[in-house]
Amino acid sequence: MKTKKLYRYRPLSDFLFKELRYDELYLASYAELNDPLDLSAKINFKPSGKKQLEYLIHFLIKTSLNLSVNINSGTGKSYIQKMIKLSKDTKLRSRICGRLYDYITKQKCDFVLYDSIEENVIKVSEEFHVEFMLTNFREEVQRITEVFFKNSYATCFSDTCSDFLMWSHYASKHTGICIEFSLNHKDEFPYFLLGKKNTDEEKYCKKFSEWEFNGILYWEKIHKIKYQKNIPSINFFDFSPVFENEGDCDLMTISKSRWHRYAHEVAKVFSVKTSLWKYEKEWRALDINFGKIKEPEERIRHYPIEAVTGVYFGNRTPNKIKDRIFKILNPKNEFINYFDCLFLNNRDVKFRKWEYVDD
Repeated sequence: MKTKKLYRYRPLSDFLFKELRYDELYLASYAELNDPLDLSAKINFKPSGKKQLEYLIHFLIKTSLNLSVNINSGTGKSYIQKMIKLSKDTKLRSRICGRLYDYITKQKCDFVLYDSIEENVIKVSEEFHVEFMLTNFREEVQRITEVFFKNSYATCFSDTCSDFLMWSHYASKHTGICIEFSLNHKDEFPYFLLGKKNTDEEKYCKKFSEWEFNGILYWEKIHKIKYQKNIPSINFFDFSPVFENEGDCDLMTISKSRWHRYAHEVAKVFSVKTSLWKYEKEWRALDINFGKIKEPEERIRHYPIEAVTGVYFGNRTPNKIKDRIFKILNPKNEFINYFDCLFLNNRDVKFRKWEYVDD
């Protein structure tokens, strides 16, 4: 099988030398990416049948009882009683679901946005004299979206090291570098996890002692980005088990098989970008996170230095920076090749071999 090569553009900064020194990959959050639509998804409220709308009514009742009303007031107590009565009245809920389904299907569209579902809920509420706290509903949908679709992380690669715009955007205007990774397993990227050093007081007290560190090398799926016209979406009803089990420790760690398919579905969504970015030919390593927000230091992974087979210097990379990078990498892997970037006509990018010269 032919070895797959992927490229990672890096800007010139103090962080670059730290990453090279410790073989680091940093997984960026939604807020850190330059595309505001990255690591996010629209919520589609289009049901596949009337039965699915029962969950929407349940969700509306639940969020309505997540009260902003004063439960000690007469109005508050009366409202709670009405919501409880509705939750027990299966016939009324069934009629509400049927009417709501009629309104939605009349629109004859594949995608139902939040504003549209809210508009239809208002119509049904007026018809059946039911008052839902739609402000609570909107806030809860937004919160859930943040938890499950804006709390995952990504590291980006490309199929090419010779795109002029990529050098401009991601390698600090051609002053940075592009790292070449050679992958030996199809659609998988290697990571190296250094084991914990055992405490040894006897060795520590010696003036010279030899220590052992255990490490684990593992390969994990890397996703090729698909480019399309529309922003990807998640169906509200398909993901209802996830929304209902937000605090489940098995969900947060994605440790049980029943949660795997939801993580895979989110990974598919995060492997799609709009056609505007097609020139990037992107691949992406993902950390799908259903748990608490991870701090930046918790989002660092390490790769085996053997995976690095090339370093490409930008057209404006200073010579002293090239030398510094060589001195960091060469002691760890003397088989890495180094290249200078050259510009030809019409922003064509070519490379020539770069050799370190010891002064």
